[in-house]
Amino acid sequence: MLSIRSSYDSFRDLRENNSYYIDKTEIIEEYLIKRFDKAVLFARPRRFGKTLTMTMFRDFLDIRQKSESIFAGLKVMENTDVVEKYMNQYPVIFISLKEVFGDSFEKVFRNFQIAIATTYDSCAELLESEKISDLHKEFFVKLQRKEMGEEDTIQSVALLAQIMRKHYGRQVFVIIDEYDVPMAKALGTPYYDEVRDMIEHMLSFICKTNDNVKAVLLSGCLYTVKNSTYTGVNNIMPYTVMSPIYASSIGFTDDDVKKLLADAGLSDRYDTVAEWYDGYMFGRDKMYCPWDVLLYVKSVLDGTYDDDRGPESYWLNTSETSINLIHGFFGKTSGANESFEQLLAGGTIDCTVNEFVPYHRIHENGTNLWSALVETGYLTKAVTGRPPLMPLRIPNRSVQIVFRQEVWEFFKDKVDNVYNR
Repeated sequence: MLSIRSSYDSFRDLRENNSYYIDKTEIIEEYLIKRFDKAVLFARPRRFGKTLTMTMFRDFLDIRQKSESIFAGLKVMENTDVVEKYMNQYPVIFISLKEVFGDSFEKVFRNFQIAIATTYDSCAELLESEKISDLHKEFFVKLQRKEMGEEDTIQSVALLAQIMRKHYGRQVFVIIDEYDVPMAKALGTPYYDEVRDMIEHMLSFICKTNDNVKAVLLSGCLYTVKNSTYTGVNNIMPYTVMSPIYASSIGFTDDDVKKLLADAGLSDRYDTVAEWYDGYMFGRDKMYCPWDVLLYVKSVLDGTYDDDRGPESYWLNTSETSINLIHGFFGKTSGANESFEQLLAGGTIDCTVNEFVPYHRIHENGTNLWSALVETGYLTKAVTGRPPLMPLRIPNRSVQIVFRQEVWEFFKDKVDNVYNR
């Protein structure tokens, strides 16, 4: 029986535990050799494998690791040039911001300090380096202990890049997973601007001309820092769900799903899987959400699947962030009622999609709402191209259930409350 684990977000853990893996390592070669940029964002909805992709980059590049065994047999290993030039050849800073939120700026900042301290802890061997000054070691320890103030903590990733370059003699790859969670969680609060300023300031220090940094890789749902007052963040190259570049690199293609079902002995269930979990259009590619497909296959293989009940929407209730993001809009735009009903009936709505809408502008107009729904996975474009006025639809039956329960019911309650006052 296949070993399927949908909960892995660490590439090394997944590979070392022999869990089933659809080979997506070609993105490493494509980025490092064909499309290298100083700073990039891979933007995808929740549960599409962003963190797994980011940890894959980390495990491939990190000079402190030996990664031949976990990449053995995968496509990236066929390119000897990329393996010799990049595999375990660079120092890597990896930081996740997915837990950086709270009900006040002070709590958000405290959790940011914890994320920084965790990252510093993972590099504690640098304190033994004779190449690092005593002053930098003093800063290092204070950041480990969460004793530095806001300004120094915001600059701490850039400082760590400087320290690592001194020790290893090589530029550093900085990988920041779920970079936009702090802003998404703070949306609609009095301290949103403080949180946004903190994150953008941090990014500016590492994305702006910085000789210690080889490249910055970000993952998130939205490209929310464009046209910032911090010039460094304006240099980020975003690859969203609208971009044909890297479109099939994060998520499952139709061929991926057919292979998975064949390997599981479930090819006869393809039509069911396609009806429930297919339907996303990223760039020009038809895509599935891996979370849904893997949990469906796992349930059939382990005997927990209920034929009477049928397939489930596993995507439901997997992200409070996305739910709050959308709920914050309801009641602020007229005409949304009819559009929601049209979508739930299986129809499309025409919209000009702004793939670069920042969080603080989502609530300004209907176009921004529909754009946010596309970027967060509730809607998808219904065409392969990118016409100025784009037809949008609900991707599949799974998301239709999510849409009804997380979006429509909330919207309907808001409308009912308005008219029943």
